[in-house]
Amino acid sequence: MNHKEYVRSILTRQSNLHVAFDIFEGWMWPGITRQLTRHFSVNQYDELLDRVGAFCRWVTPFYCGPALPSTARQRVASPHSMYSLNSAIWKFVPGTGDYLMSEAPHPLAEIHSARDLDSYRWPSPKWFDYQGMAAGARQYPEDFMVAGGFSPVFYLLAELQGMETTLMNLMDDPQIIECLIQKVLDFYMGYFYEITQTGQGCIDAIAFGDDFSSQKALLMSPALWRRYFKPAWRTLFRLAHEAGYFVFFHSCGAVTQVIPDLIEIGVDVLYPIQPLATGMDITTLKEHFGRQLTFYGGLDVQQLLPYGTPEAVENEILRLIQLFNDDGGLILSTSHVMMEDIPLENALAMINCCASIGQSHSLR
Repeated sequence: MNHKEYVRSILTRQSNLHVAFDIFEGWMWPGITRQLTRHFSVNQYDELLDRVGAFCRWVTPFYCGPALPSTARQRVASPHSMYSLNSAIWKFVPGTGDYLMSEAPHPLAEIHSARDLDSYRWPSPKWFDYQGMAAGARQYPEDFMVAGGFSPVFYLLAELQGMETTLMNLMDDPQIIECLIQKVLDFYMGYFYEITQTGQGCIDAIAFGDDFSSQKALLMSPALWRRYFKPAWRTLFRLAHEAGYFVFFHSCGAVTQVIPDLIEIGVDVLYPIQPLATGMDITTLKEHFGRQLTFYGGLDVQQLLPYGTPEAVENEILRLIQLFNDDGGLILSTSHVMMEDIPLENALAMINCCASIGQSHSLR
């Protein structure tokens, strides 16, 4: 059984397999990447993913549209999963061909009418290389392939308008919010449609993502989230499901209040599970939602990995494996991306402890 078959069996609960392992979204920050590549004596990032035993590969369409400003940076990641929905593509100065620079980061902060949005230069789904994404995915036919990534709606509105303005408009100017969401959704529908079409036969899941919570709670009432944002996500998840893909959804922080809604509209895998966020203890989540969801994450990067001992890391991994050893399903990973504050010995403790996952099922 290869990695693709193994993860699919976890998601569908069609075997006695319960836990897989992955490097969070297939990437790490440069400092920890350099330490691990030196330790394992590898030169390429994809070789590193092989050595650490990641079950998944993450790919995205690379940006190939109009030139971005020099200040716009691509996400640091593997050669096949460099994040391309760069915030700069949304920040054209209205009426010009230039991008808004960092000193004035909210181009739609002064919009007073939904009609004003029509003159804004919205990005195009045609600005991305979908065939290149598919070609990258085909290099790993035995791995579980995830395409897409963080694709915010609320978070993007906050970048375009400013957080305070966005939160006020949720209450005071629903017409602007609804029009903005439709503009964003129009782009995503084209973008993810192309992913679903070019990914046939080589992609297993589509990843979406939006941040609308803090460590403690949602940034708005559940009723406001359901009014404005739930319909958009329902539409996007349906697009993926109808094309035959699993749906991964990234949403940081305390999202417990809307997990039933996410299940209702089609999320198959929820991540990252951040155990220190309010209500996100994975034991409780499994008890309430484990029959309907697969969880991704669970290994704390706020306290345990940066400040704990290798023994504490191993003990927590063994606890999580045991917790899901009866009826699945967990893709064990960190609760967010691995950063430079994680000591090498703790990263190796995680990797070595997870190395045995799946070995008894004739992987590869």
